[in-house]
This record gives sequence, structure tokens and C-alpha cells, in this order.
Amino acid sequence: MSRAASLVAALLLAACAGAGGVQRSELPASPVALLQRSEEEALRRLDALRDLEKRQEAGLREGIVLLENLDGMFGGSPEVERRLRQVQGHLALLDPRTGQTERIENAPPQARPVAWSPDRRRLLVAGTWRQQRQLFAWDRETRRIEIVTAGPAHHPSGCWTGDGRLVAVEVAREELANAPSRIVASQPGGGALSPVDATEAIHLGIACSPKAAEIVFVRLDPEQGRPRLFVQSLDPPGGPREVAVGANPVFAPDGEWIVYVAPTTRGQRLFRVRRDGAGRTALGAGTSDENFPAVAPDGRYVAFVASDENQRERVWVRRMDGTGDRPLLSTGDGSVPVW
Repeated sequence: MSRAASLVAALLLAACAGAGGVQRSELPASPVALLQRSEEEALRRLDALRDLEKRQEAGLREGIVLLENLDGMFGGSPEVERRLRQVQGHLALLDPRTGQTERIENAPPQARPVAWSPDRRRLLVAGTWRQQRQLFAWDRETRRIEIVTAGPAHHPSGCWTGDGRLVAVEVAREELANAPSRIVASQPGGGALSPVDATEAIHLGIACSPKAAEIVFVRLDPEQGRPRLFVQSLDPPGGPREVAVGANPVFAPDGEWIVYVAPTTRGQRLFRVRRDGAGRTALGAGTSDENFPAVAPDGRYVAFVASDENQRERVWVRRMDGTGDRPLLSTGDGSVPVW
């Protein structure tokens, strides 16, 4: 399909979906943080991805590829990786009611939104600092950003719990690709990060409960190579319990449900499951690959990234009952939304 035909098809699909989808006036006003790409950047990203696929057929459609893992997962392609980083997109806030976006100007290099604080006053951002991936906190009121983790280890992802703990994935090796990591956490209210347990594994993501000292994280199964979701209490400390096979989990505001993505015979799709592993349910019946869910503060909606056959990444929203799909961004692409 040509670029022009792809654009026309996307616009027609968006118009049809928007006509019967969620009304913007229904959505909560709380902003969605995301990486936004212009139409030009989106097309340049497609060119880089096609060159990458020519080098090695690999699992781009698994939905768990991080930019810092590209070298390890694709066997090394520095020039293509450089091109992909150039079109990663810029950190922005999206008003879900109007579709307007506001760029966050003082973000660190290679910034990526990670999580809001439970009160939505601070945004946790992963960025590069002195050749390392570290976590930063951006304040909505002051518009200032400050670093919250430090070396010598990398801290590529993290979140805040309901009692004010900072939880992070920590990688001690210089290279991030396929490196063992551990989960570290502060005390309630902040402070130094200490290991949650002594287990080292390949962690591909983490999310915190907004209600309790509890986390859900993704651990790569070393034998089958499948990502698995585990829930773990931090107070009192307990062993992790597996709740699903999947990736990119996020807690709903009630702390009882977890929304995530899992592979199906039709590609990646959204699911939800209770924190105890019960009630696993598909969340809608989309026709595109779905990834990076982000639940609205009122718990009634979920934003997500839908990837079409050309690997364009569109940010959509649907109700938590699986209905009402509509696009949130009218132009360009978006990725890793955080609501």
C-alpha cells in the first residue's frame, strides 16, 4: 500500500470509528502523556523499520520491544537504530477532550513517559543522563524536571505506589540489552532504593498499584522466551505470584484490576485480569495489534496504541467494557501513552 493510500485509509477508519465511538466530552480532563510524532517523523520511522526488517526478520509485533533493547534483539544495526531514535517522538501532553497536544520542552534526551504519581501531579520519565538510563520527575505545576535515580546502575523503568514509594527496575550492567535486572524500592515517602528481593531476571516492565504497596511486573521466561506477569506485595514483602502471560501491565485506579496485552491468534490484544489472577477477560475486539494500555483516572476508559499493517502507531481510546473505539490523535503517530 502506498503512503497516500495508507493515509486515506487511516483517515476514513478514524472518521468511521469516531462517529460511533466515545464522545470526547465523556472523557476525563486529566492529560495523557505520550511520545508524539509528526506525520513526517512517522513516515521516516516506517522507512527505518523496513530497513531493519530487511536485516533480520524478528518479533516487532510482539509489542514488548524497547528502544534500548534494539541492539540485543536485532543483532546490531547502529545506523538504523540511530534513525529510529531520531524519530522516537517528543514528550507531550494530550488533552483527551480536545485532541490538542502540548510539548514538554525540558525533557531529558530520549525521554519516555513511564507513570503518573497517584495524585497526577508528577510524571515519571525515563531518559538518558551521562550515558545511562535514569528516571526523572516532571512537576505539572512548576513545569520543572529533576532526576530521581542515579548511577552506577541503569534505571530504565519505574513507578510510584499509593503510599509514596518509588519502585524501579535496576540494571547493573553497562549494556541494557537482555541484561539481568532486579527490582528496587524506596521506603514510603521516598529515600534510598533497596532490593525488593535478591532475584535477578530479565524484567520488561513494571507498574504500581495506586491504592497499596503492590506492584505488577513482567519477567521474561528464560526457557520459553515468553513474558509473564507477576504481582508482588511490598508491605509486607511477599513472593511474586504469576497472574497471566503478557506484557505492558498497568493497574486500574481501584487497584483490583490489571490491564495488559497478550498474544492471540489475531495478534496482540488488550486483556484485563484481577490482581489475584482471576477474571481474565479480553478487553474489546479490535482488528489491529494493540499495545501500551493506559487506564483513565476514573477507571472507565483505556487509551492504547493500535498498530496497523504498515506499523503506523495510532493512539486510541475505548471504554473499559470494550466498546466505543475512537482515535485520540488526529494527525501523526503516538506511542507509550500514560494516563
